Amino acid sequence: MNKSLFVALFAVVALVLWMLSGQFGANPENNKTNAEEGTAETRSAGVVAMKVQTRRQSAREVTREVIVQGQVEPIKVVAVKSETAGSIESISVTKGQRVEKDDVIATISADNRNALLTVAQASLIQARNEYDGAEKLAKQGLQSKFNLESAAAKLESARAQVSAAELELDNTIVRAPLAGIVDELPAETGDFVDRGNHIATLIDNSQLLITGQVPQQNISDVAMGAEATADLITGETLTGTVNYVSSMADIATRSFRVEVLVSDPPDRTRTGISAEIRIPAEKILAHLISPAILALDESGTLGIKSVNDKDEVVFHAIEVVKTESNGAWVTGIPDNTEIITLGQGFVNAGEVVQAVPESDSDSVDDKPVSGQARLTESTDRDS
Repeated sequence: MNKSLFVALFAVVALVLWMLSGQFGANPENNKTNAEEGTAETRSAGVVAMKVQTRRQSAREVTREVIVQGQVEPIKVVAVKSETAGSIESISVTKGQRVEKDDVIATISADNRNALLTVAQASLIQARNEYDGAEKLAKQGLQSKFNLESAAAKLESARAQVSAAELELDNTIVRAPLAGIVDELPAETGDFVDRGNHIATLIDNSQLLITGQVPQQNISDVAMGAEATADLITGETLTGTVNYVSSMADIATRSFRVEVLVSDPPDRTRTGISAEIRIPAEKILAHLISPAILALDESGTLGIKSVNDKDEVVFHAIEVVKTESNGAWVTGIPDNTEIITLGQGFVNAGEVVQAVPESDSDSVDDKPVSGQARLTESTDRDS
């Protein structure tokens, strides 16, 4: 039993020694040669670089814009108020009606104002006669200077009373102080109004203001007199000039109020609707690219991929300057760059690829998406 165990152990030890002698006895140079031969065999196996579609594109000058959300406001909003007290006899306008300056909006009961005017006019006649008589006597030396001056003062007082009575009677007719649209009519026929009560609201939209709040980090890019455009939520586009920039920021939002004046807006434009204001800031060099070719690197940075002179993939972090219907203008891409337009999702930065220009793209299995095709057409036309 012990002899058999001894034989078995001897056999195992001999086998291990034989294997170790082969491992450590091998020549290191031979191992290196074998590795190199394996690499050569891998090369000879035909590992082909992936094909990507590319387009060589140069940067072009584009205007960077300050974009803010705002709203359309009329140039004036006027609250028409009563200038005398009394009951409203009639309302001459309706809400939404356009009126011209001095058009009648409402009529207030005259009550005894006509009578008061008649009394004032009679007093004026009497005062004028008294003054004329005093003046004649003064010329004859039969009237003192004091009496003449008293008669003159009485005459002026009578004239003032007539003017006040006429004005009070005229105030019973409420007129439009400017041309505009009747927006509100809080008063109704039969209502009693006191002096200063609200009768109607008029909106003057002969000119419009597009207003918005510009963040403090962008306010230095906004200049007085700059031409700006506003895209309304209704699909309309208005053009105007920056005519006001607040000199003090809103404390809550740290933003500045900006007004764009539209001098001749279309009649159909309504106020109070939302608008996107675009104010030009500066001209810079940028590339117009399709959103379809955007990519993210390992850290999540937005950019695009290109191919350099060594056929290596290069990732470029970008910054969007402005967007259009057929693409986005971005910076961060060198001028005259071979941009990957198809296949960028299958290659990584540093990889060697086979670049196929768009003009030779028939050899590429996949076709560019429609967004890329539109971008190509736009670039060719502009260049």
